[in-house]
Amino acid sequence: MGSLEGKVAFITGAARGQGRAHAVKLASEGADIIAVDLCDQIESVPYPLAMIDDLNATVKLVEETGARIVTAPADVRDRAALKTALKAGVEELGGRLDIVVANAGIAPMDGEDAWGDVLDVNLTGVYHTVDVAMRPMIKAGNGGAIVLTSSVVGLVGVASPSAGSIAYAAAKHGIVGLMRVYANHLASFSIRVN
Repeated sequence: MGSLEGKVAFITGAARGQGRAHAVKLASEGADIIAVDLCDQIESVPYPLAMIDDLNATVKLVEETGARIVTAPADVRDRAALKTALKAGVEELGGRLDIVVANAGIAPMDGEDAWGDVLDVNLTGVYHTVDVAMRPMIKAGNGGAIVLTSSVVGLVGVASPSAGSIAYAAAKHGIVGLMRVYANHLASFSIRVN
């Protein structure tokens, strides 16, 4: 029995990379997983984003640990879609939510839409994730943990003048601000925000 037995974790950007690693690690500790990812391409991003096959690979790895997993393609920029995916996962996994990992992020450096896309995914997406997740956590009264993925760029900035990298630095600084606000707000509900 793992230290997270009976807990449920909600992870964005879970189809591969850090998100997948978080899902597998938490599952190996006993948590059941609600995993979402865009599973589509964003035009300003010059590298291939995760697709449904990647999300299915996460499912296989989580299930190999013995944990349950519920997935949905969901865009963190779309609050309603994120809320729908989370609600369905919480209902399927027994009605609780204990852990949130707001991991989804992109890093386009150039292009006309890079500024807006980075802020929409990397900052607004984190806001949406916490906003839809904190309500069921508060209602349940079990406490919990919310983890927001920033970067060293969120502490020191970046030296590149491209729109995407400036937006990335601004978003990651913003995440530190969100963490501080939510840490203060949710402390009285025994929900830790890091």
